[in-house]
Amino acid sequence: MTPQRPLPHTIKLASIAWAGAVAAGVIESVLAVTRILGEGAMEPGDWLGLGIRVAVYAVAAALIAGLVRGSRAARLALTGLLSVVGLASLVVPAALEIAGGSSVTAALGSDGGLLGTVFVAVRVIHVLLVIVATVAMYTPTANAYFRRPASSSRASRLPADAGS
Repeated sequence: MTPQRPLPHTIKLASIAWAGAVAAGVIESVLAVTRILGEGAMEPGDWLGLGIRVAVYAVAAALIAGLVRGSRAARLALTGLLSVVGLASLVVPAALEIAGGSSVTAALGSDGGLLGTVFVAVRVIHVLLVIVATVAMYTPTANAYFRRPASSSRASRLPADAGS
């Protein structure tokens, strides 16, 4: 059994920020469902969207656990799926709406009232947490955590007579 490497503070920060981002996404979903139900009933498209979000949250939770265990694949998957695709899905539509003349609060999903204000606050926190998590995953101490141990270096993989 290989001894467990100490977990760098930056990876702790990244995992906490990722967990916070997932929690923010869950809160956004609850707020959205609350708004939809206040306007009527959920339609098939709403259920599909909710199902996709639940699947994303489950995958994200598994990837966060992998990140803490030192999985480079988990770090890359979090980067690609959540830092790039996920963040783009949160920011790009809002940016396009703002460019089209919408207010910032309307572009972030507020339809006015307390529920809308809370949604915007949670969305902003969500985006900030994704940025913090992503940056923390790529600090020098985090990079060192994800490097291969010295025993798997190139020198140890050369045949014994390669240096003669």
